[in-house]
Amino acid sequence: TKYDLSSPKKKKMEAYIRSIIGGNINVQKGRFNDDELHYVREADGLNIDIKDTATGLKSFAYILRLLENGYLDDKTLLIIDEPEAHLHPQWVVEFARVLVRLHAILGVKVLINSHNPDMVAAIQSIAAKEKALDNTTFYLAEKQKNTTQYNFRNLGHEIDEIFTSFNIAISRIQEYGADVD
Repeated sequence: TKYDLSSPKKKKMEAYIRSIIGGNINVQKGRFNDDELHYVREADGLNIDIKDTATGLKSFAYILRLLENGYLDDKTLLIIDEPEAHLHPQWVVEFARVLVRLHAILGVKVLINSHNPDMVAAIQSIAAKEKALDNTTFYLAEKQKNTTQYNFRNLGHEIDEIFTSFNIAISRIQEYGADVD
């Protein structure tokens, strides 16, 4: 079901995403007269087929196109596995803000899986600022002993235990890496 394409809230979100990517995503005719998505940079008019852009840019482009075509609203459940994959560290925070604002402004429900401490911290911090923390819940996946199954423990708004699980990598670096003076 599509929603009102002219909604001021939707237009605000679209403009915000365009400002992050520094341009727009539009449909153009390809070599074989088929429709292709293109990224057009605002600063200099650079025009690139979306399939030839960086994966991080594609992440923002897909959200933008879903907005433009009326597929993101308060009835939407947007599920994204590791949204930070292929994003520049600064864009991890921007993408987290987009996801939180999609919920805060348009009511989109967002379910993400992330192994990135910056993404988790950004979601918590931005949700608090956007007054959406009451609608934000963090879960910790815990492997069941002697199985391949996991339990997902509700942590509420707290992320400390998530960071403890992420810190396993630090101990592995210390174990496998060289001592540096």
